[in-house]
Amino acid sequence: PEWLGHKIKVEQIIRDKLGFRGKIFFIPHHFSHAAAAFFPSQFAESAILTIDGIGEYQTTGLWRGQGGRIIPFKKIDFPHSLGLFYAAFTAFLGFRVNEDEYKVMGLAAYGKPRYTDKIYQTIDVRPDGSFRLNMKYFSFREHFRMWSKNFEKLFGKPRLADEPISARDKDLAASIQNVTEEIYFKILNHLYAITGLRNVCVSGGVALNALANGKAYRNTPFEHMYVLGAAGDSGGALGAALFLYHQILGNPQRTPVTNLHFGSSYEDEEIEGILKQYKLSFEKLADEDALIRRVARLLSENKIVGWFQGRMEFGPRALGSRSILASPKPRDMKERVNEIKLREQFRPFAGSILQEKVHEYFETPEPEHSSPFMTFCFQAKAAAKKDFAAIVHEDGSCRI
Repeated sequence: PEWLGHKIKVEQIIRDKLGFRGKIFFIPHHFSHAAAAFFPSQFAESAILTIDGIGEYQTTGLWRGQGGRIIPFKKIDFPHSLGLFYAAFTAFLGFRVNEDEYKVMGLAAYGKPRYTDKIYQTIDVRPDGSFRLNMKYFSFREHFRMWSKNFEKLFGKPRLADEPISARDKDLAASIQNVTEEIYFKILNHLYAITGLRNVCVSGGVALNALANGKAYRNTPFEHMYVLGAAGDSGGALGAALFLYHQILGNPQRTPVTNLHFGSSYEDEEIEGILKQYKLSFEKLADEDALIRRVARLLSENKIVGWFQGRMEFGPRALGSRSILASPKPRDMKERVNEIKLREQFRPFAGSILQEKVHEYFETPEPEHSSPFMTFCFQAKAAAKKDFAAIVHEDGSCRI
């Protein structure tokens, strides 16, 4: 229905709302993902994987990036989609599709993958990672519902959003995460086989599965992996612009994206004006050094701090511009911050750490591995488990 409504009228909407009379380029969804994956990276040449729920019809793409160009190799189309596959289990577990997939990823740590064999009845996976969903278990192609009655025969009744999470739900979450990772690694291994490149860029909603990304180093031959923080559809806007700039207009000079501070910012005077307008009590410190010292002291006293600086982050993650800060040391800090955010207690928190210290506390692929966008989970070493209990998840991992 959407295609017969506003989607088919996009050109007219742009003309009417923006008053734009120039040429409009329509960049296919996965081309936008591929461009957002590769062009912001520091790689002169790279393999590219795009993988999500659905674009127009494409759901998966294998590509090669070279200089100012991306070259498509292979694709998988709707209804066969790893993103929709994961989303079906997200909905079945009582969470929201396209919103709460990360809850399933967090919940997976509390279960055992007991349903792996049953899940493989719903999807046919080949050695090269290509796959086909068994559509008798899914109904998103024909209806506004993710799964069919056959799905319920296989897994039982779905969990309702307000019901407690059962042992079965935890095990299902662990199982779908496990199967998704296995398919993801098969695709990446095939991509390596056909490109022979050591670098890989990944984009699309599935690329936000930080747990799978962290394990990719152990399960594939790729040595360097770039996942833009806005790997989902918001990053498609950036990708469409980059595809036009590099591939269509032929500009070879690329600019690596090393931070996502693209959003709005506010001067002290503006902030002060708002505080006064709402009659909020505040104290203005002498300089930034005084502010840093005050915040450090508050954190050392196990206080929780709202931190607001510079431009807002682009993408789905708070990366230090609009963040809640807390000490990672006390074990109960996770529960305290989850209460403030009104989040489920099984949800983990990310740790922020200096680049030069990361290898002392986490099992990163190499000391210089950089993760500025919070798109990788790595296992915590003993020192982190001892010193930073609040950010080490149930499975011993941390998104850093």
